[in-house]
Amino acid sequence: MLGSREKDAARGCCPPAPEPSGPPATALLRALRVLGDPWTMLILKEAFNGTRRFSAFQRALNIPRQTLSLRLAHLCREQMMYRRFIGPGQATLDYAPTAKALDLQDAMYAIWLWHQANPGGADILPFDIVHKGCGHVIGATWRCSECRAPATSGTVAIHRTQPEQVEAEPRPRLARRNDASFTAATSQEAGTVAASLVGDLPCNEILYLLFQGPRHMLAIVQELALGTSVVRDRLDKLKELGLVAEVAQGRKLLYSVLPRAEGFYPLLLAIADWGDRWCNDGHPPPICASTPAVPSCARATPVTTAGSGSGART
Repeated sequence: MLGSREKDAARGCCPPAPEPSGPPATALLRALRVLGDPWTMLILKEAFNGTRRFSAFQRALNIPRQTLSLRLAHLCREQMMYRRFIGPGQATLDYAPTAKALDLQDAMYAIWLWHQANPGGADILPFDIVHKGCGHVIGATWRCSECRAPATSGTVAIHRTQPEQVEAEPRPRLARRNDASFTAATSQEAGTVAASLVGDLPCNEILYLLFQGPRHMLAIVQELALGTSVVRDRLDKLKELGLVAEVAQGRKLLYSVLPRAEGFYPLLLAIADWGDRWCNDGHPPPICASTPAVPSCARATPVTTAGSGSGART
């Protein structure tokens, strides 16, 4: 006898495929799975600054050899960098950024600007990006691609694509990171917290969610499918940086972004925009940041601003 599925097939109809289940997908999450590590961000910073040799990366970052080898292998696997042999007899191996990596420069500009606006302890990118033509320090403003109005958390709404995508794959396990070891390796004690923030996936996800509106901790846990201890730890870090406020509402705690966090918003937009282009396997972007008045995504428009330009190595 035919089962129900065989009967449906014989009649020329198939039962509908089961709906995918999981947390909502975002381009930010998919991008941060590639970038979400403080060492990875620092290696990319050095690559944008012209570093190519393994020994030069190690010297510039004071990074353990095994850690550097693993991160460079990860970047090559993600097609962010590639290995090539150069020099006489092609005896020298170096690492060059690909178009996928170079397309991330909007996000790197945003990191520079955030560090300039928050100099207290944020010194892991200690030089300026200078325009060669006029000698002025480069700034960047995110604006709507249609009306050119500045894009801020207050003027941008989040529109999800339809049908809505979900992350069916399990969330990658978060490695425990020893910040003391990271500090000892980088010799940048003051910048450790900032480096961990820029390269930490949950911190960025939580900030991105809070930019859309205040949330209780349980709501953050449920919306991002993160563990309670992970969310609590990251909220403490964001409070320490002065980016998030905590207010008691009865027996619950409500979290919202502080004005100082607004400078971090262009960085999240830039990473999400990069994720739309490179981290979605050719599918439509799962989430689109757009101004309420127009359907197009906000994009970064670099502008030159007066500055000292000291220490520039671009």
